[in-house]
Amino acid sequence: MSQPDKKIEKLETGISGLDSMLDGGFNEGRVVLVLGEPGSGKTILCSEYLYYGATQKNEKSIFIGMNEPKSRFMQETFLLGMDFYKLEQVGSFAYVDATEVRRIPEQAKVGRIPVGGRELGLVNLMDMIQEGIEKYSPKRVVVDSISDLVFRYPKLEERRPVVLDLVETLQSTKATCLMTSELLSTGEGRLLQPEEYLAEGVVIMRTLQKGVRSIQILKMRGSKVDTHARPYVINENGLQVYATEEIY
Repeated sequence: MSQPDKKIEKLETGISGLDSMLDGGFNEGRVVLVLGEPGSGKTILCSEYLYYGATQKNEKSIFIGMNEPKSRFMQETFLLGMDFYKLEQVGSFAYVDATEVRRIPEQAKVGRIPVGGRELGLVNLMDMIQEGIEKYSPKRVVVDSISDLVFRYPKLEERRPVVLDLVETLQSTKATCLMTSELLSTGEGRLLQPEEYLAEGVVIMRTLQKGVRSIQILKMRGSKVDTHARPYVINENGLQVYATEEIY
């Protein structure tokens, strides 16, 4: 019986300070949860991760958008210097519009979604992910955001299998996947969210007093990482993480 490979391949994010905290980047083939408060920069981080892979590593990327339409995503990232229009034209990037998932009735399910007695495969998130993977064969995948799914299932016993289904679907793609969600509570006594247990890595982004922003890696299975909260800023160049500085 052969020994397992002890070396875990890394996918750089292109955000130098973050890559330093991650000991080189995200673990290849894993599912990482990016938690954050509104406006903390979750989408920007994920966009830079995809853009770097497509432009610097020749790796195909998919963005599965559940919060905003494609036109808004393309415009906002373009203003930050990321030309996803061009990447889409050359086949390095694809945007999968999953905004319809958030508009389905409260009683709808994540798997096959019954609406008026019919199953609408077009709003089936799992199908969208799998079809996108089969069509584009991406190396990097982002799902932004799963918050609507989380809020739809306030009971933990209902939410856990939903998130598990999503994580297992992403794991089956063999791509390195990021999924974002809202941070529901903060502080030392905060309640852990079920998706934190199910993801193989967790990154938290927060805005503290006086506008100071902090990023922290809570866990990254199979990798030695910097778990201290580090400051970061968002400017016209995107996200900049100061991996050697402390939060004051």
